[in-house]
Amino acid sequence: MSVGSARPSKCVLPNMLTHDYALPAVERLLTELITVSSGSSDEELPATMKAARYHLAAGGHRVRAKLALHGCRRLGVATEDAVVIAAAVELLHNASLVHDDLQDREKMRRGKPTVWAAFGQDVAICTGDILLSAAYGALAGVSETRLVPLLLRRVHERTAMVIQGQCRELSSKDRAATSLEKYESIVTGKSGALLSLPLELAFLAARREGSVACVQEAAHAFGIGYQMVDDIEDFEADTDGQNLNIILLLQASGEGEGAFRLARNLALERLEHAERLANSLPEGTGLLLSYFARALSERLRANLS
Repeated sequence: MSVGSARPSKCVLPNMLTHDYALPAVERLLTELITVSSGSSDEELPATMKAARYHLAAGGHRVRAKLALHGCRRLGVATEDAVVIAAAVELLHNASLVHDDLQDREKMRRGKPTVWAAFGQDVAICTGDILLSAAYGALAGVSETRLVPLLLRRVHERTAMVIQGQCRELSSKDRAATSLEKYESIVTGKSGALLSLPLELAFLAARREGSVACVQEAAHAFGIGYQMVDDIEDFEADTDGQNLNIILLLQASGEGEGAFRLARNLALERLEHAERLANSLPEGTGLLLSYFARALSERLRANLS
């Protein structure tokens, strides 16, 4: 199970949900934050910063950045602050990917060698660290300084959830998760936390903390469905690597040949639940999350029909 690696639908987002207007600014800020160096050229950059730029240049759908930009716009958060929040959540996500790939010994991501495969294990550890540090540095750019402590604390809480989820998944290789409840608890930490964070930060920046619990419920349901889709698509690779996978768990629980069908049904249930919850969030802040959930459901049905 590779955190956050499920591939969202490639269909074009409806105009009301696109926020490409701010994505270039997010990309510029990502590069600025990881390039903290006295060197004046690419050749003089430390290996860690070269590796961080290499990883970010590999692309990705920037799902978390888009969720942050969408939520901030709906809540009237200034574009400059929306960009800062979007950059912070993307940096956290990518830090988790670099470390996750190293721990899972994944050699390829987004069609390119992973950071540890391309630069070595030591550089990969430091690269994940600089991405993580840069996320906190991003929040220093929030215009209303009184909000910074609140945002920093929330980022720390969600980062801690991801770390704990990763540790629990690694321990599951030696001591397999034995129930759906334990599986979903691990996934909520590994995937749900950083899918919830973009909208949580948007609501906190808008001083509407009362809606955060509803955001978490919707995003965690999406994160579980998101990861189940990934498990279904990566079943063979996860079997070879003895990774945590919903199908393997169901098979070990006695489902046998019915494990694939049950995993599919569980994924659809979680995604449909996430869509309903996202649609109920105030000010239309959950529309993009709802769209992602629906797109994944449609792709799962199409691939397994």
